[in-house]
Formats: sequence, structure tokens, C-alpha cells
Amino acid sequence: MLLTRKLSGEATQTELEELDAIRSANPEGLHRIQELTQIWNKEALQDSDFMEATYLAHLVRMKEKGIVLNMDEPELNENEIEEIKVNSSWKAYRKLILALSILVVLFTSWALLNTSHSTNNPAIAGKLKEVQTLKGTRTKIILPDGSNVWLNAGSKLNYEKKFDAKLREVYLSGEAYFDVVHNAKRPFLIHTATINIKVLGTQFNVKAYDDDSLTETSLIKGSVEVSLKNNDLKKYILWPNQKLILPNEAFLAIQKKVSAVKSDSKDLEMYAPQIKELTYLKDDYNTNIESSWTRNILSFEDESFTEVAKKMERWYDVTIKFVNPRWEKQYVSGAFENESLDQAMNALKFTTGFNYKKEGNTIIIY
Repeated sequence: MLLTRKLSGEATQTELEELDAIRSANPEGLHRIQELTQIWNKEALQDSDFMEATYLAHLVRMKEKGIVLNMDEPELNENEIEEIKVNSSWKAYRKLILALSILVVLFTSWALLNTSHSTNNPAIAGKLKEVQTLKGTRTKIILPDGSNVWLNAGSKLNYEKKFDAKLREVYLSGEAYFDVVHNAKRPFLIHTATINIKVLGTQFNVKAYDDDSLTETSLIKGSVEVSLKNNDLKKYILWPNQKLILPNEAFLAIQKKVSAVKSDSKDLEMYAPQIKELTYLKDDYNTNIESSWTRNILSFEDESFTEVAKKMERWYDVTIKFVNPRWEKQYVSGAFENESLDQAMNALKFTTGFNYKKEGNTIIIY
């Protein structure tokens, strides 16, 4: 709505400043916004009905997504919008579609940042604030204690609204980079599906997507203590330039087995986490692959195409399907900063030899 008001010349100075803040927080959407702006400028707005239709459509779309604005808005219903659409010209209707596209680009991260959700645990329901990013979006969060968290695409972070307990606890599903404010009296804990991470104040990256084969904790600065969910007696201390890797599927399988037979957890030793050094870009030894996404760089080094496809799906908000299974096991490397989806796919195609085609929002590799 802010971009629409700017393009139509109706935005106030406050709204323009808010728009700049939203765009700065979502740099991945700037290219798309520029394209939409060019389209808008090619067809100057002349129909006053369109202005009303666009405005009301924005409100309906946001209402459907559960987005509540800090302003007084009229009560809306779909019949009111439908009537305006029918009476507007085709040109206005095309502009309406454009306006909705702009809305999706600008407000996806903003809306999720400002919406609180309860969890399935009745003991803490209503006490946690949830920040969630959809595919194709990334965002930065400043926690109540001043710690900074960068949340990667397709991720979710929960934390207590007051954040004033003796332990600073957050719950992560997905990937996040943490810059934690030091406080020796209030340790900072990150909980994922498979591990717990304890820190006092440091910088590190955690990748814990539910559908990934591995969970990784990569330390940039300071130190962290990592323990397994069902074997917290075993501690793993990481130092700068180290990462801890845990196989997800193997761990979860053993976890279920231990729970079923009440084992002494010795079987877990077979799947003990591995500690390795961080991997740096070949042409930039100051940038490690594990946290390069925080610099808006999608990078991977000698990873299976299956895992890379998952990263690209989140990064570009697409679905990638393999028709020829041989490519799933192909190992690939690459680093993309400003490349479009087509440019990235063509670069990988050149180095590996696969073919692909696009069908809507789906990439088919054969």
C-alpha cells in the first residue's frame, strides 16, 4: 500500500520514510519492486475508481493474512471489492493485479515480524512472540536484550515477549545468524529439534531446517556449548572457525529407538556430531559459506544437488523437481550474489550439463 501511495503521489513524508525502512530491511525484493515501478510508470493512472479498488483490495488481502495495521481502517467485505472490480476498466484491473504483486513483495517479512502466534504447548501459549520468514525473504530481528538475529528464508524464531528471565531462551526452526549481547549472569540458549546451544555472548550461525539432512552450528566469534536433545550430559565446545555437524535423520531415528527401549544412549555414540573447520569462498577468504547468506550471497561448496536445490527453493521461492535422479547425487559448487534464478540455473547447467525447464513457479531438471 505504501508503494502504491508513493507511485500515485499521495504518500506523506512519514509514509515515505516507513517505505524506505521496509525496503532496507528486505533488500532481496528491491529488483522486483523496481520492475513493478517501471510497469506502473508506463501506464499513468487516470481512473479514480482504480484508486479506491486498489486501496480496498490491499486492506482485504492484509486482513486475510491476519495483518493488523496500527491505524483506523474501515470494515471491509469481499462483496464490496468485487463490485469495484467489475465496474472498473480492464486497465484498472491490470493495475490492481500489479498493486497486489507489490503488496506481496513489500509486506511479507514486515507482516510476519509484527504478528505474534501461540505455540502448541499450553504451558507457554501466548507468552512467546514468533517471527517467521517465507521462502524468498530474509530479515533482521533485534531482541529485547539488544542481541541481533538475522533470520534466513523459510525459518521461524520464537522467544518470550518480556525476555526478562534468568535464561534468555529462543526456539529456532530453520537458519539464523546470532550476534548475542554478552551477559554472564543471563546465559543465552537456542533450542532446535535436535540440539541445544548455550552462549554468554558471541557470533555464530545455526542451520536447523526440519527437512535438511544435517544440523550445523558454525562459530564466528567467542565460544558456544552444544548438547544433544536427549543426551545433554555430553557437551561439545566450539571455538572460532569451527562448526559442529549432526546428521538429522540418523539422530532422530536413534532418538526414537532410545525412547522405545529405554537404552543407556550408547547407540548415540555411533552418530556423534563431527567438528570441522568453516569453509571459505575461494575468491574471498574473508567470507565463509556458513554465514555468507547474511551478506546476501547464496553459496555452497561441493554439496549434493539435492541439498543445493533446497537452498535455492528457499532463496528464490520456487519448487525444484528432478526428473532424472542422476542429477540429485551430483556435487556442485557456486556463489550467487545478485544473480537471478535463470542466471543461477544457467551457471549450474554450464558446469554440470543438466537441462531444465520452467513451468510456472516450478523448475524441472532432466
